[in-house]
Amino acid sequence: MDAEVGDEAVKLLGIDVGTTSICGVVVDTAVSGIVDTVTRANDSQLVIRAEDELQDANRIMHIVEDILSETLQRHREIGAIGVSGQMHGIVYLDAQGMPVSPLYTWRNNLGTRIYKGEMTYADSLYERTGYRVPSGYGLLTHYAHVLEQQVPTDAAVLCTIADYVTMRLSGLSRPVTDVTLAASLGLFDERRLTFDVEALGNAGIQLSFIPEIAPSCSVIGRTRDGIAVTNAIGDNQAAHLGSVRSLADTLLVNVGTGAQVSLMVPEYMVVEGFETRPFLFHHYLLVGATLSGGGAYALVESFFRQVLELFGASVPASLYETMEHALQKVTRGAEYISERKLGPYMGERPSHTTLQVSPKFFGTRQSPEERGAMTNIGVDNFTPVDLMMGVLHGVVSELFEYYQQLPSALRSSIRHLVGAGNAIRKSPYMAQLMAEAFGQSLLVPRHQEEAAVGAALCGGKAIECFSSFDEMTSAIHYANAEWVDESLRDL
Repeated sequence: MDAEVGDEAVKLLGIDVGTTSICGVVVDTAVSGIVDTVTRANDSQLVIRAEDELQDANRIMHIVEDILSETLQRHREIGAIGVSGQMHGIVYLDAQGMPVSPLYTWRNNLGTRIYKGEMTYADSLYERTGYRVPSGYGLLTHYAHVLEQQVPTDAAVLCTIADYVTMRLSGLSRPVTDVTLAASLGLFDERRLTFDVEALGNAGIQLSFIPEIAPSCSVIGRTRDGIAVTNAIGDNQAAHLGSVRSLADTLLVNVGTGAQVSLMVPEYMVVEGFETRPFLFHHYLLVGATLSGGGAYALVESFFRQVLELFGASVPASLYETMEHALQKVTRGAEYISERKLGPYMGERPSHTTLQVSPKFFGTRQSPEERGAMTNIGVDNFTPVDLMMGVLHGVVSELFEYYQQLPSALRSSIRHLVGAGNAIRKSPYMAQLMAEAFGQSLLVPRHQEEAAVGAALCGGKAIECFSSFDEMTSAIHYANAEWVDESLRDL
């Protein structure tokens, strides 16, 4: 691993700006591993109308600066800072680079609201450009603002929250993005890796509002302390980079607030049902994304909490541990699930429920108005545990359906299955379901903040710590199995 700048190993700081939390991790190239983690709640939510899903960009920046300050007190030798962040959403900035609007997050549904007659803003944008831009994507949100004359009068540019953070850390006054975040806004030509200028013009979107695109993992400036700062990358791509040791033959299942399956491919291709997202260095990710994931299970926890409050019972800070314990009690192989150190998730088949749950509580990107459903309810399965199992089965089934849509040649190339995200980590039962559904062991990274790790590795690439994907991902280790290099298996 050629992870040195000059003659000394360096430490790399990765910061991930998530929807509900913001995290910093320190990767030490001397030991090829993660040596520190700092996490803060993202308490920047703004409540104007619940459906708007807004956050305060200034509050987010304050949290990031707090994490940076705490990290530098313990690690003065940071060589580079990489940032990842929630994709799709936008914040408007003025000519000095200061926010003049809230952050409209990826959950904002403005684009699905009625524009004229029965036509939504998304329908109108498609009619003008030929692009089906999903709900929550920044340029659909901006398009609706343009039509309604709601763009702030002093706005000069728009960008993702991660681009705003790197701009501020670098002391710039205008954001610089990369292809992973640029593509997440919509109206982007994934083949040419640039915004579709003709489509932007047809939509009435001024080019001056679009941030500059620089190559991924590029140094765009330095902090006041002289630390190199790279342009940000999308949290989906960062989590893939920070979770997968062997990028060419691994399927990643990532379950956080939402959920995705993703697979790196060497060139642009179209697979029905999948988004083809730009990855690093002219590679691509095939991504099948749902809006449910851990958010669906959080609704179950919230429901139980409300029941306890209704009957005047004391409510602990979190019910997840109790819920997982209840699942393990009724699960065949519960002893195996609780003994994670014994090996990968591939033991006894977990208990199943006859309750059938579609966890589309937040809709889908294609049909935001769609909602979840419970069917086959009977006297023997109308229980709290069946509800928990049903929702988790539904989440796993949605992801496995994406896997089944992959061409057989791609499916046969997959030799590893990696599970990432807090929902998988906090629920061994879900991890067991994943292993059963996909028919192979589920590897789980030792570190918990995969996107922040990916951002740190991107920072290392920017200052030439690494020369290849293999060198970048050598810091990734799995909690429940020793890594086996497939190229050496038959030697």
